[in-house]
Amino acid sequence: MKRLITLFASLLLLGSAAAIAQEYVSTPVTVSKEKVKLNDKIYLSHVVLERQTLFGIAKAYGVSVDDLYEANPSLRQTGLQKNAILLVPYHETAVQEEEKAPQGDGSYTEHTVKWYEDIEDIARRYDVTVKEIMELNGLKNKKLGTRQVLRIPVKAVAVGEAPADSTAASALAAVPAAAATEEAASAPVEQAVDTTLLHIRAHEGVDFSLVLPLRSGEMNMDFYSGVLMALKDLEAEGNKVQAHIYDLSAGLPPMDALLRSDFILGPVASRDLEAILQRVDGKVPVISPLDQKATVLSTYYHNFIQVPSAAENQYEDLVAWLNQDTEEDDTVILITEKGASNIAAPVAIRSAMARLTLDYEILNYAIVEGRSIPTRLTEAMSLEGTNRIVVATESEAFMGDVVRNLGIMQGKGYDVVMYAPSKVRTFDTIEGSAYHDALLHISTSYFADYTAPEVDRFVQAYRALFNTEPSQFAFQGYDTTRYFVQTVAQYGNAWTRHLGAKKENGLHTDFLFAPDQNGNPHNTAVRRIVFRKNYTTTLEK
Repeated sequence: MKRLITLFASLLLLGSAAAIAQEYVSTPVTVSKEKVKLNDKIYLSHVVLERQTLFGIAKAYGVSVDDLYEANPSLRQTGLQKNAILLVPYHETAVQEEEKAPQGDGSYTEHTVKWYEDIEDIARRYDVTVKEIMELNGLKNKKLGTRQVLRIPVKAVAVGEAPADSTAASALAAVPAAAATEEAASAPVEQAVDTTLLHIRAHEGVDFSLVLPLRSGEMNMDFYSGVLMALKDLEAEGNKVQAHIYDLSAGLPPMDALLRSDFILGPVASRDLEAILQRVDGKVPVISPLDQKATVLSTYYHNFIQVPSAAENQYEDLVAWLNQDTEEDDTVILITEKGASNIAAPVAIRSAMARLTLDYEILNYAIVEGRSIPTRLTEAMSLEGTNRIVVATESEAFMGDVVRNLGIMQGKGYDVVMYAPSKVRTFDTIEGSAYHDALLHISTSYFADYTAPEVDRFVQAYRALFNTEPSQFAFQGYDTTRYFVQTVAQYGNAWTRHLGAKKENGLHTDFLFAPDQNGNPHNTAVRRIVFRKNYTTTLEK
């Protein structure tokens, strides 16, 4: 009996060990073909899946674990994390070997479905029919799952010939002979190609695609309405414009249609933008119209244009504005919150302040100390000249406390002008009158001056057409569409090279592009606004 118990216990332990071993089996690694250029080096962009290991990834790509650590310096601190993007040094021969390696029994190859792909995309990529894929995989419908492995029929091709991409071929066929030669000549040195120079326009006028999830939220519909207003005005001014509207809620647009565009406007969210960027693979400029967080995509994709001015640009301009305003008798005080030293806004503002040549005091305190702050402000402020107060915070509670204390100091006869990040405009718990009393100065990406005749004309026309007030998203749709259509119409094939030629003013936002560290254009223009004591908010020219 004891022997049976021991045997039973041993079987249980073996079963547990087998279960544990099964649980930690690493996920197979599919070699990515998505290339990224950083600091003149070429990498492959690998998305880490659950249970993948550094050793397994290194082995699949033909590199060492040390190579991965060198390409991803933060990896030693963060470790390998699911869905993280890992940069893998690109070795052409290793990748070609992987691509040529036969899978299955030689009659088919395998394809792992990405989240943004549908079966039509995959069929076009491998130059097979949807029916052939469905029959080989026993599919009853076209619905696919992310990371689903499909068998793709292999057609007889010459040795070394890549699977044909019918959409790319049709797009290239529409290009004039000279342009086609330029593309063919550039192809072998992919790592040195500036993709903004490869987009060839083969039509008159401006042809662009608008991609938005029109069924998800008022923001997208407002943006779309602004685009329609811009098209109406552009055509009235004699511009030839053809816009193709795609509702992302119904699925991704066909790739061949996107490749015929001068540019693609939208989508809004980073996730949706990445799907389009993957789809066109740098062949057409993709414009991010609203999401500041989409800036990170520039690291991994070419021909990506970011319209929202980065928060860092706003902070730099705010401090430059302070420097311009400050006179000899003025006192400058930087107010920061204790415990917020690692938050982006305070760090960026303090860094910009540190580069100034003017003198300033620093007042760092916690909200619990708020009642004692007027005494400390009295020691720092002056009754002669203006006290220019820079509040380096995006915390609503802390800003509320600062505004309260500045109100006390104004009651004692101190002249105060406040400078703060644009986010403070969204704080609901702070009375707007307090901002006006403190002559709040803000540098921001967006602001519409309703006293301007052109803004009033737009508002009146928008009301008449849509029977509602235009939101900031409607203004942004109008400004972005007008700017890019007019730029393409003016400069033709070379339009991407002229984005930073001069500053252009819209109704709601301005445009002045500069290349980021990856060579992609990003908007650096900001607007300066002042909350006046007469309770108006004015745009500084």
